[in-house]
Amino acid sequence: MKKHIYISLLVVTLASLLFSCKKDYITGGQINSTKKLDITSFELLSQMAETKTAAILFEKAGLKDIVNGDVTIIAPNQWSVDRYLLRRYNQNLRSNPAAPLVTINDISSVELIKMGMYILPGKYWRETIPQQGKYLVAHDGTEVLITLDKTNTDPGAAWDGAGTPGQGYQYSNFMQSVPYIIHVQFKRGSNWELTAEARNALPNYYDNPECDHVYRMYVSDILTSNGVVHVLYEGDYGYSDHYYYHSLFFFGTRADDKL
Repeated sequence: MKKHIYISLLVVTLASLLFSCKKDYITGGQINSTKKLDITSFELLSQMAETKTAAILFEKAGLKDIVNGDVTIIAPNQWSVDRYLLRRYNQNLRSNPAAPLVTINDISSVELIKMGMYILPGKYWRETIPQQGKYLVAHDGTEVLITLDKTNTDPGAAWDGAGTPGQGYQYSNFMQSVPYIIHVQFKRGSNWELTAEARNALPNYYDNPECDHVYRMYVSDILTSNGVVHVLYEGDYGYSDHYYYHSLFFFGTRADDKL
């Protein structure tokens, strides 16, 4: 008889625990059916630690109203700015060992105009980027290609796959559906180099001013009240030789990362 009582008490206890757990998961809040943030793109950039400096540079360049227009922002992050400042400082040190540190206040108004290269017309994110990608002209005249690609189309992701996209042991081959990531390609010379092979064929390829630069996003698809924001891939000094870490305005070369 006691055994049946214990079993009954156990069932009641488990039922109570399950019921209380379900209640604990009710956290409240409202569903945002618009998928948008109720702030402007400039406000978002100003609030994110990774892009606060970019917001300052957009404003110094007189582009705040443009940023808050019907546009897509490919925002350089703090590491992009830091790499630019480091490269300029190292260049100065070669001619003057007592050169002061370089800050964003040392960026000239002429160079700040280049902040327009990060502003694209229209709103492009994963639901609006065409399958074949979209060629655009940025605010400063830079030609840009934005694409939405499977994660395993990147040769660099094909670990143990002999550099062949889609082969090897990358995690996407073990998922039910392959994730997609956004890439942006900046045209830097007279021709497009649309493949890694074409870019690698250029002399001193990455540092060649004719070589296009291609980046994936650190954060993507942030819809604001006026437009779309993507943030370029981040890096740090410990990985300064990695090609995909952007230097603001493409300033300098890899040789400038170190004295």
